[in-house]
Amino acid sequence: MTDQLVKDNERIDDLQNGYYVIQDPDKFCFGMDAVLLSGFAKVKKGETALDLGTGTGIIPILLKTKTNGKHFTGLEIQKECADMAGRSVRYNHLEDDVEIVRGDIKESALYDRTAWASQSGYAKSNCQT
Repeated sequence: MTDQLVKDNERIDDLQNGYYVIQDPDKFCFGMDAVLLSGFAKVKKGETALDLGTGTGIIPILLKTKTNGKHFTGLEIQKECADMAGRSVRYNHLEDDVEIVRGDIKESALYDRTAWASQSGYAKSNCQT
C-alpha cells in the first residue's frame, strides 16, 4: 500500500518523530520555517487548526504530533501539492485526524476572515493580513 503512494520522482523524508512526508525534489520542499512555525502554533485540546497554503502538508502533520488538537486541515490551491500532501496523510495513517483540501481560499467560506475568526474551536494564527 505505502509503495503505491510514492511516485517514482518522489522521496520520503523522515520527520524524526515517527512520521514521514512525501516530497518531490524537483518541486517545492518544506524548509526549516515550516518546522519552526509548527513549534510556535498553539492548538489547545479539542481545537481545530487550519493551515492555508499547506504545500506538502508538513504543518498539519507536525501539529498532529505536537498538540492535542481535535482535527487539522490543510488547504492547498496547487493540484500536485495537494495530492502529494494527501498521500503523506495516508502514508502516516492520519486520515481520521488530518484532511487535505484542494481549493482556493477566495472560493471557500473561509474567505470571510471575520466570520472564520469568530468561530469557536479554531486555533488562530498569529499572522496578520
